[in-house]
Amino acid sequence: MKILGDLIQPINKRTIFVVLLLLALAIGGYFVIKEILRPKTVPSVLNPGFEPDLSGWVSAGKVEADGHFGTSCLTHGAGKLETTQTLTQVSNGWYTLKVWVNSSGKQNQAYIALKDCSGEETRTAVPISRNDWLQIVVSVKITNQQCTISLYSDNEGEAWVNFDDIEFVPGCAALSVMGADISSLKKSEDKGGVYADENGGQGDALKILHDHGLNYARIRVWVNSPDGYHGKAQLLEMAKRLKAQNIKLLVDFHYADSWADPGKQPKPAAWENLDFEDLKKALYTHTFDTCNSLKEQGTLPDIVQIGNEINNGMLWPDGKNDKSFDNLAALLKEGYRAVKDCSPDTLVMLQLAEGGDNKMFQWWFDSIIALDVPFDLIGVSYYPYWHGTLADLQNNLNDIAVRYEKDIIIVETAYAFTPDDNDNYENIIRFQEQPGYPFTPEGQAKILADIMTITRAIPNGRGLGVFWWDATWTAVPGNGWDPFRPSSGNNWENQALFDFQNRALPAMKLFAKP
Repeated sequence: MKILGDLIQPINKRTIFVVLLLLALAIGGYFVIKEILRPKTVPSVLNPGFEPDLSGWVSAGKVEADGHFGTSCLTHGAGKLETTQTLTQVSNGWYTLKVWVNSSGKQNQAYIALKDCSGEETRTAVPISRNDWLQIVVSVKITNQQCTISLYSDNEGEAWVNFDDIEFVPGCAALSVMGADISSLKKSEDKGGVYADENGGQGDALKILHDHGLNYARIRVWVNSPDGYHGKAQLLEMAKRLKAQNIKLLVDFHYADSWADPGKQPKPAAWENLDFEDLKKALYTHTFDTCNSLKEQGTLPDIVQIGNEINNGMLWPDGKNDKSFDNLAALLKEGYRAVKDCSPDTLVMLQLAEGGDNKMFQWWFDSIIALDVPFDLIGVSYYPYWHGTLADLQNNLNDIAVRYEKDIIIVETAYAFTPDDNDNYENIIRFQEQPGYPFTPEGQAKILADIMTITRAIPNGRGLGVFWWDATWTAVPGNGWDPFRPSSGNNWENQALFDFQNRALPAMKLFAKP
């Protein structure tokens, strides 16, 4: 007690005043902070499921059965129809409209929009859903404390569009990764390839892409390529060019001397006779050396892929996962360790093809997670003519985003702008045109826009973005498909983002619309 008394005695009135003042400020600050953190005023959407009528909405549409979640939904039939609801007394800031849509796929135009929010109207087109429900989103920044929800369609004949289960929530749904694989670019340029903007003005392909909004590039790495390209030397050169254009880098390790994908994962010739322990060491050394070489020249990769489309494993037969994931898991761990030893901040991605196959994705990721394989991102390949419908894609992406709590990138997609070829070498994609998406420049742009829409709607902001695969692979003699045969042609040029006159195609403009 004496010690306590000794402590109290020196306290004078001024000290007490200061303490009380600080306490008052702290309490006041608490209320200020609490006010800042208080949730935004978000008015509820009236009758969001159109149950059982159109009350709350101004509409020329009608309510019909077979809704997305409830018993009914809004249907727009023939004509130019709009359904609206105005929300008032909304706290200013970013908001996102979420809507489930379904359509006959034959609409002239259909979209959801936010308008009269004091800024420009923002829209998201209704994808060609083929009678499947899809959730799409659109975001806007409100500055006048009100906003109007607009559901619009322009249909002819028996075409129709359904809307259901409307949500209006705080936040902005946007893509941060707008990318393209440009692995073939160096070889194309060396063999005489040229590139131009929409008006025919020739220039650096990377600058043209960046001027259209591209902010990420993906480059594949082979171990000892037979054509002398797709190796470390070209990667280092391209990485410098990317940095000069302020484009981020994703490195795609194939761990092969040529193509690796779900149907083939051949070992590099130099690794063919290694036992498994030495194979792991070779993978680690190759990965670390490549990453460290990038680091030494000041161009660290932002993302690294350990393997390319490794649904069925890699470095066959050792890393094939048809019977067990043990060896594949061990190889993936070595790749992860090599990247993090080189650059702890570089993100590690694991990529699978067949983006519409949710059962396969669950089987694969459940297996590697059970074996404690670390990774940061999920990479997905989705080619509309091979990998299911947009509904299949959305079902898979939404599920794995919630199930594994990892960010997701559509790291490969593409679509033809023409069924023709430009080098008398038969293209892979000629007859696989999808309903509603013709093989035209406009059809190519529409499918990319709709894939971006599905990615943007992934729950919890887990959808980071999209990469167009080998956007610069135009028809240039000597830059063919088969690296073992210099005379082979290109079977992909009708899916590039440059046309047969080397001009930028309309789909490229979508990079500027995050």
